[in-house]
Amino acid sequence: MRSLVKYAAWTMGGLLILGTVFALSERQFLTRYMTRASDPLVMPVSWFSPKEPVRGDQKDDLRLAKEAERSVPDTVLSEIAAFAEEQNSQGLIVIHDGLIQLEAYWDGADRSTLFNPQSMSKTVLAMIMGIAINEGHIASLDDPVGKYIEEWSDRPQGTATIRQTLWMAAGLEQMSSSYAIELFSRGAWYNFGDDFEGMILDLRQVSPPGTKFEYNNEENNVLGMVIERATSQRYADYLSEKLWQPLGLADASMYLDREGGAVMKSCCIFSRPYDWAKLGVLLLNRGAYNGEQIVPAAWVDAMIQPSPLVDYYGYQVWLGSEYIQASEAGSGEDGVDEEVSPDVYATEDMIVFNGYGGQRVWVSPSNNLVVVRATMKWAGSWVETKIPNMVLSAIKPEAAVD
Repeated sequence: MRSLVKYAAWTMGGLLILGTVFALSERQFLTRYMTRASDPLVMPVSWFSPKEPVRGDQKDDLRLAKEAERSVPDTVLSEIAAFAEEQNSQGLIVIHDGLIQLEAYWDGADRSTLFNPQSMSKTVLAMIMGIAINEGHIASLDDPVGKYIEEWSDRPQGTATIRQTLWMAAGLEQMSSSYAIELFSRGAWYNFGDDFEGMILDLRQVSPPGTKFEYNNEENNVLGMVIERATSQRYADYLSEKLWQPLGLADASMYLDREGGAVMKSCCIFSRPYDWAKLGVLLLNRGAYNGEQIVPAAWVDAMIQPSPLVDYYGYQVWLGSEYIQASEAGSGEDGVDEEVSPDVYATEDMIVFNGYGGQRVWVSPSNNLVVVRATMKWAGSWVETKIPNMVLSAIKPEAAVD
């Protein structure tokens, strides 16, 4: 009996020591995991730590439409704003013909308030990928990613081309296909751990490159690594130098795995809705802003061409109405599901920056229209097409949708 008690004591002591070692070695992960919100949508910007700055050169030069320049009636703007507020929006901006028709904020926010655009950050990555190619850092879209990520130079993961990866068709496994974070899931260790890139490099190849569209955060992170390796610059520095400063955006920041480590490229450029309005205008104008060509026009044209696999996705950007049915509805607060409308956009050229939880930039070049919606809460009964279609029906009555 004494031997059994002694054995149990030794066992418990050993487990305690192992637990202590684990807690000390993984204290960053445990701290992040234990202090997280249950849903990444509602996690405040202040939670994300450490962060790396994306330096801007703030010029809030989008002009507010004077009364005589209003192209959207006040009654329509009021109705749009009421719907946005009802659906827990934090900010809403409508720009038509280069002028701000509406800029509204709720829940204590104002123009200076930062939010998490979530996966809208992917479209920004595609923009600076075009800049890196134009500058000669990357020789060709058809280069294999293994040419730039040396750890994959002779592995199957490195055979996917940059073009295929932009199309979300690199064939890499998903780190996690769910936003439900369980303690011992790979997704949890990735999102809350201290080695973003190490876990990316451990991904397996699960399907031949170029054969299957599968929306995959990890493939976007691979593209970010390609940009860093090809330019010999940190991602946030290149983003600052080539896009954030030339466009006159305010200072932003990105989520780091650890001090001096790697930023998460697939999401989380903490910034203002106003800055995303300017990014929408940049795309609308084929990469030009105030007479300066920031992103090559030919690259923007290529970005918004559908891939050969699906007609609703280009280079890290969503196209047209088909994506509404293709996207999965999220789950709202208190068990209320986000509704994804079966309707269609009232224009055939809608380009969409799409972020988790309802972050949106809608761009219609043919209608000279940009609409931004930001939120940190789930909508109760979201209708994907309602806001842009209401604007379109006001500026182009023949576009009205029943």
